[in-house]
Amino acid sequence: MRRIILYISLCLPLMGAAQVLTEAQIRDFKAQAIAKNKAIETMQADFVQKKHLDFMSKDIETFGKMAFAKPDRLNWQYTKPYQYRIIFQKNNIKVNDGGKVSEMKADNKVFKKINNLIVSTISGDMFAEKDFKMSFSKAQGVTQVRLLPTDKTLLKYVSEIYLYFGNDYVVERVKLIEPTSDYTEILFSNKKLNSPIDEAHFKM
Repeated sequence: MRRIILYISLCLPLMGAAQVLTEAQIRDFKAQAIAKNKAIETMQADFVQKKHLDFMSKDIETFGKMAFAKPDRLNWQYTKPYQYRIIFQKNNIKVNDGGKVSEMKADNKVFKKINNLIVSTISGDMFAEKDFKMSFSKAQGVTQVRLLPTDKTLLKYVSEIYLYFGNDYVVERVKLIEPTSDYTEILFSNKKLNSPIDEAHFKM
């Protein structure tokens, strides 16, 4: 009996292992994802952000909401356990930190690349990124896109990025891994596509 239990416990992880997509499957996934996301004019969602640090026994969780409108307006708002809001528009960034508002230029090379990746993922241009090597796999109905930065400056801050797409071809989870193996994971829920967005989302 013990041998049977041991055999099952060893096989279960293998059964859930991701399957590498073939070139034909990659082309089909890209075509479907691009078509779906290019049709998205607006997107709203709730999110949970988990920050994993090796020296801590428990991940740090923050909660918030996001709103996106083409071509490049993004509102990223943390609501719990603290209030923090960022509005991205082109190369301008506005920050509201607990009522204190500031404005800055997104001239930091790393920051611009990460911001461009977020926007391009939602807008359907994510596969045009030339600063990453990409690989594709699928497990339990979720397609995983692994991005390896080729830019040396970006590699100092991010060693790998994972994008997870559900059956609707819209990103539902993002994972950014740092060179130290610490990582940040963002999970989206309650997505609303192409619903009217109040302009107040993009104003401080």
